[in-house]
Amino acid sequence: MNDIKTKKLIYHLTSLKNIRNILIEGLKPRVDIKKFHDIADKEIIEGRKKHQLDSYVPFHWFSRNPFDGRVQKNFPNEKFVLITIKRELAQKENWKIILRHPLAFCQ
Repeated sequence: MNDIKTKKLIYHLTSLKNIRNILIEGLKPRVDIKKFHDIADKEIIEGRKKHQLDSYVPFHWFSRNPFDGRVQKNFPNEKFVLITIKRELAQKENWKIILRHPLAFCQ
């Protein structure tokens, strides 16, 4: 696996049930969404809130990461969509990018 500093893509996993609203309204952080099909780990969500990260949309550096695996195990009958964005676009748009899991800083 390449070093994450050289990766070209970033990934966001969501339920297929959310894709219609994402296509209409865009990908938004959970604090800006009134109704959606939630697949996230509750413990991670609480940690993100605690550290004021809930106003950001989380992306991962690679697909098939531990989060994706756990979500697919927790929701075996769910259909998922993996949204892929060029890292170059994220940088151009001045997205906040950190090179390790944000909750890892707090441990």
